[in-house]
Amino acid sequence: MKTRLLIFFIALRMLATAEEKPAPAAPKKSGLIKYTPPKTAAGVRVDGDGGSRGIGEKLPSIYVLAPQHVALTTQPQPALYWFQTGPAASEFELTVTEPKKARPLLSLRAASKQEQGIHSVSLARQKITLEPRTSYQWSVALIPDPANRSKDVIASGIIQRVEAPAALAAKLEKAEPADRAALYAEAGYWYDALQSISLAIAAEKDAGKKASLTRTRASLLDQATLPAAVKR
Repeated sequence: MKTRLLIFFIALRMLATAEEKPAPAAPKKSGLIKYTPPKTAAGVRVDGDGGSRGIGEKLPSIYVLAPQHVALTTQPQPALYWFQTGPAASEFELTVTEPKKARPLLSLRAASKQEQGIHSVSLARQKITLEPRTSYQWSVALIPDPANRSKDVIASGIIQRVEAPAALAAKLEKAEPADRAALYAEAGYWYDALQSISLAIAAEKDAGKKASLTRTRASLLDQATLPAAVKR
């Protein structure tokens, strides 16, 4: 009888010890960024499909690197990013417009050849400041025939500036650029997340680390329903 009781108490003790052990943490997927979309308007991005624009004339497609919805920034002068699927010798134009204003806040025109890949414009360098709680439309265009703008390949998105919560600002002060991207994305600030990871990529000298950061950016872009060619 005593032996049975001893075995019983030993079994109870082993069960209690097992229950006291914390469950192992789920492994983190390294190199991934989780974007949490804010509660804003949806379906506002326009993708620029190239293809034929006349006899023997083909242009690449162009995409603003932004989600379908109104995306946010905490920066008064953020950078805007877009992707071009191939080279183009046509003129290029970038515009930023305010609601109910006919004249663009910013209009940049370039006649030089546009290469394939990710491009950006810094609003700080252009001395352009976004007002809080205002939704701005920004667009990029390839202009094969300046006399006939109906042939343009145009892509556009919406950006809105908001104030960053104090708690987020405190975390950002101590974070590395790549970590800032994850913090911004989780808080719903798309443009800040993209700019942070892109700056980290540009600054990284080590080829292996640069490749890892590029994959991290691809994981962010993958959450914006952008074409496969953009996600690299």
